[in-house]
Amino acid sequence: MKLDTLSTKANLPPANADDVLSTQWLSVIMLWLAGVYAAMQFAKFSTSFDSLLAHYQSSPSTISIGLSSVGIMGLIFGTVAGVLSGKLGHKKVLLASLLLGSSLSFLQSFLPDIEYLLFSRILEGLSHLGVVVSAPTLMISISEKRHQAICMGLWGTFFGVAFALMGWFGNQLLHIGGLSLLYQSHAILILPIFIYLSLYLKPSQRDNVKEQTQAKQEASINQLEVIHAFIKDLVSLYKNPTSLLPGLVFLFHTSMFVSLLTFIPRLSEDLDTKNQLFIVLPLVSIAGTFLAGVLAQYWFTAQRVGTLAYAGVAFFSLLTFINIDSPTHFYAFAICLLIFSGLVAGSAFAMIPVLVKEASEQAKSNGAIAQLGNLGASIGPPVFAATLVRFDSLGMMLAILALCFAGGCMTLYASRFNNE
Repeated sequence: MKLDTLSTKANLPPANADDVLSTQWLSVIMLWLAGVYAAMQFAKFSTSFDSLLAHYQSSPSTISIGLSSVGIMGLIFGTVAGVLSGKLGHKKVLLASLLLGSSLSFLQSFLPDIEYLLFSRILEGLSHLGVVVSAPTLMISISEKRHQAICMGLWGTFFGVAFALMGWFGNQLLHIGGLSLLYQSHAILILPIFIYLSLYLKPSQRDNVKEQTQAKQEASINQLEVIHAFIKDLVSLYKNPTSLLPGLVFLFHTSMFVSLLTFIPRLSEDLDTKNQLFIVLPLVSIAGTFLAGVLAQYWFTAQRVGTLAYAGVAFFSLLTFINIDSPTHFYAFAICLLIFSGLVAGSAFAMIPVLVKEASEQAKSNGAIAQLGNLGASIGPPVFAATLVRFDSLGMMLAILALCFAGGCMTLYASRFNNE
C-alpha cells in the first residue's frame, strides 16, 4: 500500500495533458512543510539575533549581514534558480536543496568563527532558493486544476507559519540548549520530510517526460549552446508578462509587508494593544494568504482577488492611521489591514497556474517571485523608516497608498491574461 493513500489515482496517466486525475494531498502538505523549513532559515537567525550578538561579541550590522544574506542570494539569483530548476528537474533540485540546508544548519550548530558562519549563510541562501522555486512548481504539477489555487494559497502561508513556529518554539530551545540546540533541531527537522519526498513524491508523468526530453536534447549540443539557451530563457522571463506578473504583484506586497508588521504596532501608544498586535498581525496575515487561494479557486479569478486585496489594504490603512488614538478601533482596523495584505500574497501565488501552464515556465515565475520578493523586502523597511522619521505616520500612510496603487495596476494588467 502506498503511503500517500489520499491520492490513489496519483500515478495514473492524466486524461488531459494539462491536468492530473487526483491531487496528491499528502505530498502537497509535505512540499508545504519543506517551504516552512526553508523559511525557518530566515526565522532561526531572527529569533536568535540577540544570542548571536552575545556569543560572537560582534556588531549588530555584522549579524544583520548573516540574517539578510539568505535574502540577498534570492535577490541576485532568484530568476536564475527558476530557469535552472526547470532544466535540472524540480524534484532533484528540491531534494538537493533540502539536504544542503540540513547540512549547513548542522555545521552552524558548532558555532564556527563568524567568517565561516557568514559564508554558510550565503550557501544557505542557495538552499532556500532551490526550495522556494521547485516546491511550489511541484505542488502545481501534482494538483488537479480545480485545486491549484488552493494549493498556492496554502504555499503562500509558509513564511508566516515559519516565523510563528520559530517564535514559539525557538525561544524555548534557546533557553534549554542555546544556539547549538536551535540549529541542530532545524537540521534534524527536515529529515523525515526529505525521506518522504524522496520515496513517495511522484511528479506528473507529463512533466517528467518533458524534463527527460529536454535533458536529452541538451546533452546532444555543446556547452556554448547550453549557455546561450540559458541566457535566452532568462531574457524570455522578463519579456514574458504572464511569467513575470505574479512577481511584480508580489514585489509591491513585500515592499510594505515587513514594514507593516514592524511599524504598525509601534504606532499605538497603548502598551497592551502594541504587544498584542506583534503576535496577532503575523497570524492574521497567514489566514488572509490561505483565504486568497480559496477565493481564487471558487469565486474570483486570482487577478481579481489581487485587485480587491490591494484596494482593501489601501482602505484599511486609511482607517488604521485615522484611528491611531483609539486603541480599540486601531486594533480592529490593523487586523483587517493585515488580512488584506495576506490576500495580496496569496493572490500572487495563485496567479501562477492561471497565467502559466508549462512546468518550466512556472518554475521561472516562482523564481521571479523569489527575486522580486527579496527586492521588496530589502528596500521596503528603510524607505518606510525614512518616511516615518521625516513625515511621521502621514508619510507611512502615503507610502502604503502609493504601493497599493502600483500593485493594483499590476493586477488589473494581469487580468488581461488568462490561460485557463
